[in-house]
Amino acid sequence: MKNWRNYRVEIAVFLLGVAAVNAIFISKTFRQSTTIDAEYAERLGAFVGGYVGSIFSLTGMILIYATLKNQQQNSQLQSFETKYFELLKMHRDNVAEIELKGESGRKFFVLLVDEFRLALRTIRAIPFQTTEQLLLDHSAEIAYYCIFFGVGPNSSRMLKDSIRRIGISEYVTGEVEAALSRSKDQIRRGGAYIYLPFDGHQSRLGHYYRHLYQMVRYVDQQILVEFDAQKKYEYVKTIRAQLSTHEQAMFLINSLTPIGRNWWRNGLITKYRLVKNIPEDFFNRETEVDTSKWFTPGYFEWEQVSAAGPI
Repeated sequence: MKNWRNYRVEIAVFLLGVAAVNAIFISKTFRQSTTIDAEYAERLGAFVGGYVGSIFSLTGMILIYATLKNQQQNSQLQSFETKYFELLKMHRDNVAEIELKGESGRKFFVLLVDEFRLALRTIRAIPFQTTEQLLLDHSAEIAYYCIFFGVGPNSSRMLKDSIRRIGISEYVTGEVEAALSRSKDQIRRGGAYIYLPFDGHQSRLGHYYRHLYQMVRYVDQQILVEFDAQKKYEYVKTIRAQLSTHEQAMFLINSLTPIGRNWWRNGLITKYRLVKNIPEDFFNRETEVDTSKWFTPGYFEWEQVSAAGPI
């Protein structure tokens, strides 16, 4: 048989079992000379049959239980992976379906980063008439609300409510909205953008981030025997590999707002290093986002390369 090597363990167990059964004849218990005494052999055979047979029966039951348990675990793993890859496919489909003025898929997130930076520059350029100034984190959070909810008749209420929850005064909130509205009007007249910014992307981003969260959370909550921390990390690593640099950048900004705070509350951002591929100089630490405030040294991929030296 060509595949006999696949049954090496079974063959070894069989040979050992045959050897163990025949080893009984070595004993002198049932003989007084080199001739076997039939009566003593019969008694010993009954004893061995009852004793060894009980052990074999118990062993057989244990093996059957182990086989059924292994089959159940394999079935659960197969069920998990079936749903996991379905979720992964849905994520790819979600990204491909995002479209904005002819730009779709991952290119949308490139436009989104540019819009976020425009909103951030607009907010930081506001000449406030009071002593109240916006912190860097607050500016980034408000800028994200501006691109998520948008500025206009149908979205300003949600934008104002979100800004108030930060603890920003009514005056500053009004100034922010007015500045963004002016910027939006200037862009509308000038036509510098291929689309009109600050119209809001809630319909595009809401479903995208909810599905991404449920997918990572699905892996994180698995309790199968095979799923230790390293195994879960490998599955989530595959998810992270689907995210472009600009996706990870906007994902980080989203997570720093109450909209995406569950990512931090459940430790998913740090445990699975979901934004580790953001380059060192992607965000300006002085005017945009200071990533060193949120992550410990060694979190990002560029830090690992620096520690290893030039390649």
